[in-house]
Amino acid sequence: MASKNDITGDEIKSKLSSSKYEDGWDRIFGNKEPDIKDKIKDRIDHLEKCLIGQAHIDRPEYVQDVIESISKFDSELSEEDEDYLLSAKFALTEKLKWTKDKHTVEVHEDDGYSD
Repeated sequence: MASKNDITGDEIKSKLSSSKYEDGWDRIFGNKEPDIKDKIKDRIDHLEKCLIGQAHIDRPEYVQDVIESISKFDSELSEEDEDYLLSAKFALTEKLKWTKDKHTVEVHEDDGYSD
């Protein structure tokens, strides 16, 4: 025997799902996992904010953790991303001030190359 709506008395039965239903379901419940490229971009953007804020000098352990969270995707990193990480690691280890220009480190001490 089919179920009935207690208020209207109508028979309750499921209908076939439409493409609109399936699209809506995917939009609401679909894959929530961000793409690896998106994860990398978000983490590099965060690293950049940390570097500009000089967190690599004030909170080196935290910045090291951020760098490591990006480095684990090494097979997916672009050459530009790899260069950026190397620059960030150098600034971190040498405690150099980071400028707003992407991928550049401003050296504020004698680098041994001046006369």
